[in-house]
Amino acid sequence: MKRVGRKLLSLAMLSLLAGRAAGQVPTSALNAPLPPIPPANLQSEPINPGAPVVERLPVDEAERGPLSLDEVRASIDRAYPLLAAALAQRGIASGEHLSAHGAYDVSLDASNETGALGFYKTNRAQLAASQPLYWGGKAYGGYRIGRGSFEPWYLERETNKGGEFKVGAMQPLMQGLATDKRRTGVQKTAIARQAVEPDIDRQRIGFLFAGAEKYWKWIAAGHNYQIARDLMQIARERATGINDGVKAGRVAEIESVDNQRLIVSREAKLIQAERKFLQAAVDLSLYYRNAQGDPQVVSAARLASFPEPNQPDERQLDNDVNLALELRPELRYIRLQRQKTSVELNLARNQMLPSFDTGMFAAQDVGQQTPKGDKTPFQLEAGLFFDVPVQRRQALGQVRAFESQLAQISAQERYYADRIVADVRYAMTGLITAYNELLRAREGVTLAERMEQAERDKFTAGTSNILFVNLREQATADTRLLVIDALENYHLAEAEYRAALGIDTVNGTP
Repeated sequence: MKRVGRKLLSLAMLSLLAGRAAGQVPTSALNAPLPPIPPANLQSEPINPGAPVVERLPVDEAERGPLSLDEVRASIDRAYPLLAAALAQRGIASGEHLSAHGAYDVSLDASNETGALGFYKTNRAQLAASQPLYWGGKAYGGYRIGRGSFEPWYLERETNKGGEFKVGAMQPLMQGLATDKRRTGVQKTAIARQAVEPDIDRQRIGFLFAGAEKYWKWIAAGHNYQIARDLMQIARERATGINDGVKAGRVAEIESVDNQRLIVSREAKLIQAERKFLQAAVDLSLYYRNAQGDPQVVSAARLASFPEPNQPDERQLDNDVNLALELRPELRYIRLQRQKTSVELNLARNQMLPSFDTGMFAAQDVGQQTPKGDKTPFQLEAGLFFDVPVQRRQALGQVRAFESQLAQISAQERYYADRIVADVRYAMTGLITAYNELLRAREGVTLAERMEQAERDKFTAGTSNILFVNLREQATADTRLLVIDALENYHLAEAEYRAALGIDTVNGTP
């Protein structure tokens, strides 16, 4: 995109200078059609004896009419591998988000311990479940049973014959109440899941622009090939008349030799133009793929004409700038990064608070009582727990770092907003420049054709020669090539403007 933009900017300077020197070109000049170019039909084109055999372009599909840019865009959405790779990020982000929820999974803990030898023979078993709570605490419950002869210092391990049931809960009152590492992990992966979308949009905009660029270059290469073919055919058709004139003594033999030189030279240029046409088709095949997703080299018979350009309307620039600020993925991505950093900052600030928790549990033994009978009564305990690092440098350092990151993100957001505005204005300048370039190029074709026809009339009257006719024909061909270049530049600038607006996001304007 930058390369096209630089080219358009240089053309803008030339066009503005030409406009000041010659005055405004009437809009009607844009509508002056190019001389008709016969459709590419490489399979039936006659080759004169002795002429080099021009390599044929491949035909690998049923002829379905001219290839449109919409077909290329649809192919990119359907089968372009790098876009498929970008879309796979959704699954990755979804998996990471699910993984973060794993911090709230129920945890089961079971054990069985047997003291089979020794003075104290015991058997203990337990099963417990713990559930982290979203507001920072946890709830737990379990069952345990302890039988046998226990050491006097471990009598709490003993239970009634039916075992003991226990439930409890812990809840932070300061640090960990508003947020904690579990909640922060879930929130961060949720934001990361959202951030995948603007990244996909960014890549899709780039892929569609690249596909459009290859498409218009293929169209331009095809029309350049047709001009080279027509120029060669003119020299071939003229050869018959010149040879007849030489035999009749009306034309010098050197004119026949010169025309034959033209044929050889133009055949060489035709081969070169065809090679570029084929290379452009191969480049396009990376974006235009068949139903199986394989690159498809387009048949020359599907060459389309350039759509007629529309005059750019600068009055829409302000509305387009606002549209770009709404649709471009860069701003959406940077705002999600701000959300992510804010979540981390909230955690860091929460970590500066003291750890002040409360807890409560209840237990009840069941079944035949122990000899002492001290396990049977219902038990209920509650407590408060306090802990705080005095200096809290870890939390203070994190707060400072995340606050600086937020300031950094704000500066980046301002830059991206300014950059988007500049991109839209720059692309509009390129579009206007390309349009004016096309006006000048089409005016040049009209003038060159008049000069060419005048030179042919002089040659027919015997007051000119093949050299001057060739110069006029070549000048006309060059101006037609300039028109094709101008049309290519216009449509590339149009694709660049579309990319600058960001309307090719997945959920944007189709």
